Amino acid sequence: MGSLQVRLFLTYLIIIVVTLGLAALTLYLQVGGYRDSLSYNSLEDLGRLVDLQAETAMEGSEPPTGTDLLLNLRNFVNSSNSPTDEETSLAVVDTAGRVVAGGWASSVALDEAVVDDLKSGDATTGPAGARAPTRCRLEVPGRPRQLCVSIPLSETVAAAFPGTGATDLVVAEPAADLTTVFGDLTPRLVFSGLIGVAAALVLGFLLSQSVAAPLRNIARAARSVARGSYRQRVPATGPTEVRELAATFNRMTGEVQRSQQTLRDFLANISHELKTPLTSIRGFSEAIQDGTIVDPEGIQRSARVISTESSRVLRLVEELLDLSRIESGQVSMQQEEIELRELFEHVREIFALRADEGSVNLEIAAADGVHIRGDFDRLEQVLNNLLDNALRHTPAGGTVRLASHALQPGVVQVTVSDTGRGIPPEDVLHLFERFYRAKDNTGSDGRSKGYGLGLAISREIVRAHGGEIWATSEAGRGTMFVFTLPTAIRAARKRGSR
Repeated sequence: MGSLQVRLFLTYLIIIVVTLGLAALTLYLQVGGYRDSLSYNSLEDLGRLVDLQAETAMEGSEPPTGTDLLLNLRNFVNSSNSPTDEETSLAVVDTAGRVVAGGWASSVALDEAVVDDLKSGDATTGPAGARAPTRCRLEVPGRPRQLCVSIPLSETVAAAFPGTGATDLVVAEPAADLTTVFGDLTPRLVFSGLIGVAAALVLGFLLSQSVAAPLRNIARAARSVARGSYRQRVPATGPTEVRELAATFNRMTGEVQRSQQTLRDFLANISHELKTPLTSIRGFSEAIQDGTIVDPEGIQRSARVISTESSRVLRLVEELLDLSRIESGQVSMQQEEIELRELFEHVREIFALRADEGSVNLEIAAADGVHIRGDFDRLEQVLNNLLDNALRHTPAGGTVRLASHALQPGVVQVTVSDTGRGIPPEDVLHLFERFYRAKDNTGSDGRSKGYGLGLAISREIVRAHGGEIWATSEAGRGTMFVFTLPTAIRAARKRGSR
């Protein structure tokens, strides 16, 4: 019972069995009336024949008496060799529906029988077909009810029953009881049910297989992923929900594969970044220890190299820890109201001297009266990183511009643009990945571009403030970094709604 396919299979089977059972029960309840309708139709046909036979018998030279006429009609009915003819009863009744004296021919006594729902018609001298049979019920004391049809007696036939008040000829037979109906239908229904169950078994197996097989494929692929095989993909087959699950699984494995590749690249990059300074530190320290460098000037130079490289390692580790804390949400951003122009003027003071030294025009264009809520130091860190990159890649005579404008109500957009060489399109897509550095690894001043962590940290800071950051670039015309921030009014509304 633990298998999904078995459960689906049994569910389909139970549904079919219950449906067949309800259909059989409904059929049993309905078939009684249908059986009575068939019996009435048969009695009406037989009644017309009996009425015609009675007319024929009375046309002889010596018309029979009433008793003889009924026996004659009874023999006529028995001569048809129908299985139910022996149970067919003939009777002549008066206007009250009572059987007249000596007016019956039946295997059971009908002396006290009464016809219910008798609709006596007027006797006619026309053809027998003009007297249509009407349906009725014959109640015999101590016996099951009988279905019957009554036919008005013609004057000729009524003359055979003088002084009795006879008005109608009744042809009756026992109604089929429910037990008889059950016994008649049960073999047929059982056979039909077996055919239905057999079909249900086949269809249930196929349907359960169509659902369970794709799920088994997904489970098998998931086990392979758990063992480290991240290239697993499963075909999207089966019902809509299963296809959606397969597509989601494929996207998940793709993301896991990409994450694992990113992790491997990260380990390779961090190993590479640490190897160079650690090699320098080890080499110069061993040179001092083994006496290779003994002069004071050499020792001083080695100490400076060791200090510089250790600072480089420490800065790299601090940036990694900072990025990890921000990504994991361990760093809480201060929420204070900041005037955007004040923030821009602050970073202008930091980079003004550097821009003058590089003969780069630094432009600041901040909209008046725009306030945001956030962490001043962290947002300054983002602008410092973006402006540092822009100044590094802008040649003398170029322009670096820091600007802001309202993007939509409650959102301000900040741009940092330069007029440098631009970034190749294949590199723009990866700018915000940790340790990613373009092939051109130096700026206009020939200095290294850093470890490739600054933009990754900037992205996490912007996202922590409820914004997004992206970059556009055009070869030969420069690069623009853009990020959005919610204004102070929008941030206050969000806090109020919470």
